[in-house]
Amino acid sequence: MDEKELINRVKNSFRAKKSRAEVLTNFQKRGYKLEYADKLISKAKHSKKITTLFFLTILVVFCIAFGSYSLFDKHQKGLSNPLSIITGNTIATHQNTPQQELTIDQIEITPEFISYLLNKMDAGKLHKNPFNFEKPIINFKIGDKNFYSEIGRETKTYKGLSQKADLQFNANKEDLVRAIISNNPLDVLKQSLTSGKTQAEIFASEAELFSKGYLQFYNLLK
Repeated sequence: MDEKELINRVKNSFRAKKSRAEVLTNFQKRGYKLEYADKLISKAKHSKKITTLFFLTILVVFCIAFGSYSLFDKHQKGLSNPLSIITGNTIATHQNTPQQELTIDQIEITPEFISYLLNKMDAGKLHKNPFNFEKPIINFKIGDKNFYSEIGRETKTYKGLSQKADLQFNANKEDLVRAIISNNPLDVLKQSLTSGKTQAEIFASEAELFSKGYLQFYNLLK
């Protein structure tokens, strides 16, 4: 019988509530030296400690990820809408003082717009990968304007596109603005995706998307 099988037998003996002395006695009856039997018992117990430590580590990692999500969600609820709908084709923007009415074409998309939209799209359900701690990153391509958002305790949006993005939305400006001012931006985005005015490109693997919580986020857009 090889050593690995003997160690497994020791583990089974301990699971059966046998004492160390009983296990040693059984080895001696089978002709094994006491020193060797004691070595096998030590290895069996060491293996059990490693397994326990592994599962404790996984538990701690997921607790940290959940805590980060909770803090992020509380912060995001405090974001204010950069736009509010008026009537017809004009929109009021709070970015100017005094408040001005602009057409959609006159509005300049800024990183704050994207962060607010992600908040309304429940991006707070996303979180860091609990194994490598990489943040969810989403690219937005709106005409000739490019942005990418990193989602952690808060959403930070920057100009340009990230090479590390998990996915990318290629959207038209009108639908993006209407999503921001809508009470239900997901409906606006779904309609835009269905009509083909907006496309979604996925770059990350299924495992990576799952580890960052994209499954629930994706279901909202279906």
